[in-house]
Amino acid sequence: MNKNILKTSADDLYELVKSRKKISVEEASKFLKLPVKTVHALVEFLVEEKIFGIEYKFTTPYIYLSEKYSKEKISAERGFTKNMITKEEFFEKAKNRNISFQKINELWKKYITKNIQFIKEEFYTKSQSRGLSRSQIDRLWEKYIAYLR
Repeated sequence: MNKNILKTSADDLYELVKSRKKISVEEASKFLKLPVKTVHALVEFLVEEKIFGIEYKFTTPYIYLSEKYSKEKISAERGFTKNMITKEEFFEKAKNRNISFQKINELWKKYITKNIQFIKEEFYTKSQSRGLSRSQIDRLWEKYIAYLR
């Protein structure tokens, strides 16, 4: 796989805002070594695309990642498991439908059995992307699967 990826100044700005949570446009300009006008133009575009939000403290514009964009990005990153549900969500939804606790447990076990391979693949992929060793991932997986069951 080719690791040469073309990065634009918009990508750099996005990464900066992501790491800082909130930053003034002027500060971003200095950090990225770009003219303030260029950063303003990028910000306008990214705000228009709902990737960034902007707020003003007195006359200073501060940019941050839009919550809507963050949630959509997280959802997209979840890949094939995007329709998966957490144990807590599963139990809460079932409880709201007045399903007995015994039946909820039974349905949960069936749900886990049906989706275990997908869950495991996603777990290992995410863990490896965080730089964990295979033995660390295996130990964490054992704890996680015990929690799920």
